[in-house]
Amino acid sequence: MSPVKSRAGYLLVTLVLLVVDQATKFWAMVSLRPRIFIEVVPGFFRLSYATNRGVAFSLFADSQAEIRYLLAAFSLVAALLVAGFQWRTPTGHRRLQSAFSLMLAGILGNLIDRIRLGEVVDFLDFHIMDRYAWPTFNVADTAICIGAGLVALDIILEEREARRYVS
Repeated sequence: MSPVKSRAGYLLVTLVLLVVDQATKFWAMVSLRPRIFIEVVPGFFRLSYATNRGVAFSLFADSQAEIRYLLAAFSLVAALLVAGFQWRTPTGHRRLQSAFSLMLAGILGNLIDRIRLGEVVDFLDFHIMDRYAWPTFNVADTAICIGAGLVALDIILEEREARRYVS
């Protein structure tokens, strides 16, 4: 089987997640921007339109410098690195292949926002009684975090397996 065909499923996961990310952000822009929020689970979860010019947890969001293109360039390099790792990883390593697909979809989803809008659209808002709040995020952020978690898990399990053979 050709390398492209053997990776087709992972490419499909990336594309589907990218479409879901962009569709949900479009919905948030159209449906949530005019409102303050939609309470889904009172005191815990709401849909709330927000934008972020910075990076994760709104770091650099208040920067006076125009960092849009710098962050877009950084995202492009990250996407290329992840795609390269995915291409070099054997298709039999499903956990890593899945992780790279998730990460690539998320990076590209936020990159599209940065290029198109100059900021990333967020709308998922978890909080506890308005006292403790997690930063508002989106589908792309979720994919990146789950993908990074799967990479970390793979590293831990590989290390454990390597130690088993050494002892």
